[in-house]
Parts: sequence; structure tokens; C-alpha cells
Amino acid sequence: MFEYRIYTPAECPEELYSFRYGIYVEEMHRKQRYACHRTKTIRDPLDDTARQVVAHKDGRIVACIRANLLKEGPVGDYFDFYELDRLLNPDALSRASICTRLMVSPKYRRTHVSVDIFKHLYVFGLAHEIDTSFMDCNRHLTGFFQKFGYEFLFRKHHEEYGDVAVMSLNLRDYQRLIDIDSPFAETARTQLEISKRSLTLAAACSLA
Repeated sequence: MFEYRIYTPAECPEELYSFRYGIYVEEMHRKQRYACHRTKTIRDPLDDTARQVVAHKDGRIVACIRANLLKEGPVGDYFDFYELDRLLNPDALSRASICTRLMVSPKYRRTHVSVDIFKHLYVFGLAHEIDTSFMDCNRHLTGFFQKFGYEFLFRKHHEEYGDVAVMSLNLRDYQRLIDIDSPFAETARTQLEISKRSLTLAAACSLA
């Protein structure tokens, strides 16, 4: 059984940074600007304000993904890379996030952990009043993320990952997530019912 936890910067275990190094450097042989080959870790400035969604099994990290909320701190180069100032007004920016550093241990890539970790991220986003999430991925993964509800925006060249697709998710387009049978559909259906009840109650109060 997998155990999921969301860590604040102060709580984040050092094992996470070693896990990243094992995936990106030792397995994938990717050049990483923030890799420390002495400690065999990858930690970058976005970790200072990030929330880390982490899957554990038998006491070890087997998957992770990182969320940065724009209202909690800067997102570095990603602000310009995702063209956020063009896509969102200041109010919408305060309700936006980016997700990066999705990694799954090779042993568990054919399990449900990659889906479930995103479901935990989605619930976290709703709870923290996030409306829009941005991410990028290599071309062959675009279809995987579209199944969740992410939509393609444009292509960019990433200095570490090459040609990538920049994508966004409207967390509160509940009906669309239900219609496409997103893994988020169950949560979206619950949220849609809550929204409908709230509107009904508001209408009743206005008539009282």
C-alpha cells in the first residue's frame, strides 16, 4: 500500500532530493543545473516555497511531484517560460500554481501511483483556492496529461529537457473533467454538487 504525504519546505525529508538525483542523473543521465554530485542530491530555489506531494512505500519514497503557489512565492524562470503575465491577470495569478519534478521509481511506473499522486495534488490545489495549474512535459507524455484534463498551450525549448509542451489545467471546470472521465472526475463531481447547493441556497436567501 502507498502512503501519500504533502510536505512543507520545513518538513521535506532529505531523501526526496536524493530520490530526484537517482531518477534524473543516475537513471536518465540528464544534465541538471542544480545537481550536487558530491551529495548526490537535486535541490533548487523553488523548493524553498514548494509543497512536495510524496508517495511512500515500505518507508521509502517511490514517487513525487512539486507544487508552487504563486501567492506563496516567486516561481523563478517559469514565470516567463510559461508566459504567465500574458496568460493571466494579477488576480488570476494569485490563484495559479505550477507543478514540476514529477518522478516515479521505475519499479512502480506501471502502477496507479502516478495517477494517485496527481489526485492528491488536485485536492490540495482546490483546498488552497487554486484555479489554474501550469506544467510542461516532453511531447510523448502530452496524451497522458490530457487524460487528466490538462490542455496544450504552446511548445517551448527547455534548457534541460529539450522541446516541451506547456500545458494548463482549469481545476474548477468540473463539468469538463467529468465529461472526459478524468481521474479527477470523482472529486470534480463532488465539488460540482457543492457548488450547485451553494447557488441554490444563495438564491433562496435572496428571496427570503
